[in-house]
Amino acid sequence: MKKFLLLFGIASILLNSCSKDDFAKTNCDNIAITTDPISSAEKEKYMETFASTLSKAVYDRKDVREFLKKESIKQFDKNYDVLYYLVKDEPINGTSFRDILISYSSADTIEKIEANIPLLNIFVSKIEFFDIHPENLNTDDNEIPVAVSKDSTTSFYLNGKDELSIKKGEVPDFHVFVVNENSRVVAPSSQALRSTGVKSIKFKSPNYDGSLTNNQPILKSTIALADYIGQKAIDAFSYFNKDDGSINQKAFQRDFVYYGITPQNQTGSLNRSVSEYISFIEVNPNAYFTIADQRNTTFNNDDPYNNNSETTQTKRGLSEAELLDRLWTKGAYNFRFEIITSTQEQAQVVYVPLKPDQLWNFNIEDTYVHSTWFRHSKHTYRIDPNKFKSKRIFLDKMVSLGKWDISAEALYRYIQIYEEDASANEDVTETYDMTKALKLNFNGNSKTSVGLKDIGTAESGYSSAVESSTTEKVTKSITTKRLMGSDPLGKVQVYFYEPLIDNIFSDNGSKSYVMHTYNTGSIEFGIAVK
Repeated sequence: MKKFLLLFGIASILLNSCSKDDFAKTNCDNIAITTDPISSAEKEKYMETFASTLSKAVYDRKDVREFLKKESIKQFDKNYDVLYYLVKDEPINGTSFRDILISYSSADTIEKIEANIPLLNIFVSKIEFFDIHPENLNTDDNEIPVAVSKDSTTSFYLNGKDELSIKKGEVPDFHVFVVNENSRVVAPSSQALRSTGVKSIKFKSPNYDGSLTNNQPILKSTIALADYIGQKAIDAFSYFNKDDGSINQKAFQRDFVYYGITPQNQTGSLNRSVSEYISFIEVNPNAYFTIADQRNTTFNNDDPYNNNSETTQTKRGLSEAELLDRLWTKGAYNFRFEIITSTQEQAQVVYVPLKPDQLWNFNIEDTYVHSTWFRHSKHTYRIDPNKFKSKRIFLDKMVSLGKWDISAEALYRYIQIYEEDASANEDVTETYDMTKALKLNFNGNSKTSVGLKDIGTAESGYSSAVESSTTEKVTKSITTKRLMGSDPLGKVQVYFYEPLIDNIFSDNGSKSYVMHTYNTGSIEFGIAVK
């Protein structure tokens, strides 16, 4: 039998469960519907009750397995998720999915689960390393378990019974249906949950909407092709490509991008159709120990710069345990980019979901065989995050930074990056030092010099210095609504007079571009203009 490795996305919630004896009944008797937020213990009872019920249907009915496979492949949220709310009334051979589950449980039990877990989700396993995908799930196999991830173990249900628990760090090699909560959509209202009509959902970010163009991140070489840097940046480099402080220095590339300014034509009008984008990101493997942390505490405020692999293992024990806990239930990390400018009162927030196999190359070790649970032997594996190797991912759906009009906006922008974890919201007010170019550099919508003009002279001086007589300092307070458990991955300043392209070279007539990059210590990225 092929060996597979199962890797998914975000930390499971720490909960208590119904006992195994409870699952011999049709439902857990002490579960009740409530409109108030439920406790962790109650939530896990619902999750495990649902997993037990679903596992009976999966074991008995090939059409249910086919249904879940088909729905997951649609990737409605750009992940192999099946949101129960959206599919519960879908017919399977003339009977709704919901009614099939009721036949293995009770209407009362299913109603309670629906009311208390509105984002109930079924994730179908995808593992790049050993070619396991929802697309190749064998629906003739009724031994596909339903899993629920807990604090230190993961429980597998087969035909209604909790048959196996494996420790965190042991990774199964077989297809699994994972019961969890969807993190990419907004919870439907109570009225919508009760409705049997056409259902609609709201995504937390357009980047999660699978109905839009399928802009999946693409792994490419460390050198950018033209599509991922933008023709405007390429043209700017043809004029501004020196390191000698002259009028041709690389620092002035944005003068061409936004104003059409060249060394020969030093006045130009603002091009309002140009915008900037984060073109690629590369995640340092050490960041894993930060973004995979939501395991032992409800909220996490660890400093990613101190949370390196050595101290993490000393503080937390087996890193593999963290890995499975983090990668088991959601399928992707939710990277949150906060873009701070002087012209906005709140940060612009953009999400980029990336799966572990898109971020890193992995190493596999320490196989272990389970030979007594299934008819056929199935394996588990361990992987060591200390041996991860990062990939550079160019984004077809780029993160927009917006246009940069320095006649109104400061010369600095700030970009903060988080990996968002489920937790309570908080309003955070932060103060930023900004530097603005003086009005003497502009005439209405036109810029009248290369770089920043010196006060009292007719010449520009070809200055790109942020601290000079041509600038003034301002302070800006920005309030951002942020999930307080999110993991900080660092902050960078982006300066208008920094290059977009550092170098260019040709190979057999094909041109490639070395992008100027920014690094938070955990995340490296480059900026394109289009």
